[in-house]
Amino acid sequence: MSWYRRIEIPIILTAVFCLFQLVPYFIVVPAWESASKEFVDWDSIMETFALFIGFITLLILHGRIVTKQGKGWQWSAWILVTMVGYTIIGLPINSLGLGKGQPLFEAIRMYVLTPLSSAMYAILGFYIASAAYRAFRARTPEAAVLLISGTIVMLANAPIGTTIWPGFANLKDWIFDVPNMATMRGVVIGSALGALALGVRVLMGKERGYLRGGGE
Repeated sequence: MSWYRRIEIPIILTAVFCLFQLVPYFIVVPAWESASKEFVDWDSIMETFALFIGFITLLILHGRIVTKQGKGWQWSAWILVTMVGYTIIGLPINSLGLGKGQPLFEAIRMYVLTPLSSAMYAILGFYIASAAYRAFRARTPEAAVLLISGTIVMLANAPIGTTIWPGFANLKDWIFDVPNMATMRGVVIGSALGALALGVRVLMGKERGYLRGGGE
């Protein structure tokens, strides 16, 4: 195997660049901090190139589907038209009315992209309602606590609830400040410990999920 294809090379690079970002949090070394900020700028440049590669990959993938007229090729054609078209509209050519901030670009963003995003979030509301219906059936003591707490919070947020009894607002504040806060602290501590363990495994070369899906 060629030396540049050895799996140890990306592992070493990952460990080195992680240390460059980690050390400034604990040790004040001006030169080290300057290098760390420089690497952050490099990361922004690499993200831009990755976005370009993703654009080209989508062109190739959906272009093949349209060429072969595979299943659902009409949707692939629509993706190509919208992706390429909006990219052209976003080019910074003010003399032609193109670019961010121009009327055409902002009109598409305001009257097409924003309503579509709102529709996607609205669809999620049906799944949330379905999940709430299943979760709020008090078959166990835990489910009963969840049902009662959720009902109190909903009544406190709805104008009709505080109209019936103003005390719902105080109960809601207590639920958020005491049991909910304690639970969230446990979740945050657990997540931090998990992230720390994952970071140590990455630095040691044990975690290789970022290398072609993992590998020995």
